Amino acid sequence: MPCQLIKFFSAMKYLLFFPFLFLSLLGLSQRTIPPHGGVWVHDEASLLSPAAISQLESILKGYRDSTSNQIALYIIPTLDGDDIDDYANRVFSEWKLGDEKKDNGVLWLIAVNDRRQRIEVGFGLEGNLTDALSSRINRNEVAPFFREGNYDAGIQAGLVGIMKAIQGTYVNEDPPRKRSKKRSPIASLLIIIAIIVLMSRRKGGGGGGGGYWSAAMLGTMLGSGMGRSSGSWGSGGDFGGGGFSGGGGSSDSW
Repeated sequence: MPCQLIKFFSAMKYLLFFPFLFLSLLGLSQRTIPPHGGVWVHDEASLLSPAAISQLESILKGYRDSTSNQIALYIIPTLDGDDIDDYANRVFSEWKLGDEKKDNGVLWLIAVNDRRQRIEVGFGLEGNLTDALSSRINRNEVAPFFREGNYDAGIQAGLVGIMKAIQGTYVNEDPPRKRSKKRSPIASLLIIIAIIVLMSRRKGGGGGGGGYWSAAMLGTMLGSGMGRSSGSWGSGGDFGGGGFSGGGGSSDSW
């Protein structure tokens, strides 16, 4: 009887070893997540120039200051075999994107070599930035530029689309069209921020020139893109997240 017990426990030892080995290998296969560190544009693929990163950091900071919505851009060379939905959700949670009460964070993950991208959305913004709109932004605004290798313009257009969708003004249902490489959507980002700032000043009774602008006039400017010219801004990077999992989003290829 003692010999049988020894054989039984010996067999159980090996049976328990394999699940632990499997879980260990599974953990090793998961791509690591860098610390947020108050940086809102993480470019591990070296896709963007330092000047472009500085511009985007400043734009996203202005948008956060005006709306409290937090948008983070994360560019990686490859997913290393990870599922993009799972990885984006883990990054979203680790970085604690969005205000704790509002859950109003957005993560835009781009895996360049895999030709995959995902917009991960907090529950608080799902009503406006729906899965369908996220997919449409990926397909119609971003993918045409990415296929041409024009990543700067594609990223700028994607951020414009995300902000418009959150604002409730994104209505593009047309198929992708050929775009001129000379045109840039950066001005639309600035106009979105200007609309939010000016309207908040009017609601708060602030003075200055904001009172002379009507929502209709600014909406027309935003819709026209105002020439889509590039500009130059400084950098910024405050940090303060909520810590929720993403509520929805869309994964697409290009």
